Amino acid sequence: MTSQPPILEEPVPAAEPDGRSCQLHPMPTFNLFWGHTQEFFADPLGFLRRAARYGPLAQLRLVNVRAILLTEPEDIKHVLVDNNRNYIKSQGVRLLKRVLGEGLLTAEGEFWRRQRRLIQPAFHRKRIAGYAEVMTRFTERHLADWQDGQQRDMHQEMMHLTMEVVTKCLFDADIRNEAQELGQAITQLLESFDFRRIGPIGQFLDRLDRKGQRRFQENLQVLDRLIYQLIQERRASGQDHGDLLSMLLQAQDEEAGDEAAGMTDKQVRDEALTLFIAGHETTANALSWTFYLLAQHPEVEAKLHQELDAVLGPPEDGQGRLPTLADLERLPYARQVLEESMRLFPPAWIIGREAVGPDTVGGCPVQPGQVFFMSQYVTHHDPRFWPEPERFIPERFEPAEVKKRPKFAYFPFGGGPRLCVGEPFARMEAHLILATIAHRYRLELVPGAVVRPLARVTLRPAHGLPMILHARSR
Repeated sequence: MTSQPPILEEPVPAAEPDGRSCQLHPMPTFNLFWGHTQEFFADPLGFLRRAARYGPLAQLRLVNVRAILLTEPEDIKHVLVDNNRNYIKSQGVRLLKRVLGEGLLTAEGEFWRRQRRLIQPAFHRKRIAGYAEVMTRFTERHLADWQDGQQRDMHQEMMHLTMEVVTKCLFDADIRNEAQELGQAITQLLESFDFRRIGPIGQFLDRLDRKGQRRFQENLQVLDRLIYQLIQERRASGQDHGDLLSMLLQAQDEEAGDEAAGMTDKQVRDEALTLFIAGHETTANALSWTFYLLAQHPEVEAKLHQELDAVLGPPEDGQGRLPTLADLERLPYARQVLEESMRLFPPAWIIGREAVGPDTVGGCPVQPGQVFFMSQYVTHHDPRFWPEPERFIPERFEPAEVKKRPKFAYFPFGGGPRLCVGEPFARMEAHLILATIAHRYRLELVPGAVVRPLARVTLRPAHGLPMILHARSR
């Protein structure tokens, strides 16, 4: 391994055997040096699905990283929830510190717990409810530029829209004029991350790529310029806008006692940038894949439109209105459409954890340094839990159907204490934006367009998502 696990605050005892006999399933490899690295690089999603067929504890090797792919929901729950303190983020996530610093996504131990305590109030239910009006208002503003019959890249559209929404809700800033530059910088930064940068060999090759390093720094400066400008302006004004940025600047950790202290500009930057990127990236991807799937399944789209028209009014008679937070309970099918979209194309498609102490997983002893992969994409396509897993069937998420499945057969936002802090925000945002757009437009995939997922930090459409707008009010 390239770094030592952090020292735990207190020893983590090995778990008792869970009653299963230890049965590891090595995946065959044809390269003694690279292991499965080349296969993984060529097709990460396909490779992991093939690995899962070897058994619930499939052994993989990516150069010097030996990992076990977990596919049993009980094993995933054990690592993410039951004994979560025995596991830290894997090397792949730790690489993101180059961009995010010590933000919530990458921090560990007591520092992470302190930051989580400081940030959590920004995502309390009452505060999130106040963001609903911003979400629909900004969506309506975005739609003002759309015209019937136009062709647009729906992924780019969703990236810009969710970026504007997150920046307004969390930082009380309007970045409409900068959205394109920021979106391009984020896209290039995230696409520069892949598993080839893991381990000493990958890091050595990374240093040799001078052009890539220069482009990386230029894109990072674009984001830093925005975040630090917001911080400086807010500190200078001293005003409390009641948003996340004000909370970060004024935060005091009451549980730290006499050592309570606010965050430095660098700490505020790390947290703000983490939430800025994560807060719009996953939602934009979820919405993009949702519109793609609706275009492929007109019967689902028709059912969605029927629900929207019943609640918001038919768009043809001019009586349709924007959805509100109170409407979401009356739009359950829209929620099911989103959930099924995140099953087929989960924005976060893999989770990595590294053991820092002994444990037992799946009946097998675990030593410190052992790496586990848990792939939402793999588990969400497991036919044991999802009959006909390739089909788009939103009814899978009716309450009675959800109760039939193990909880960790579906985990688009992770689980346990490291569950995405912005999950309620993202779900509400996606629900409201989908309802607003689908009520007014039907989207058609451009004939001949090739759409495939690109698995990097998140799961994006590889070449965008060209779609034709059809106004429903004609």
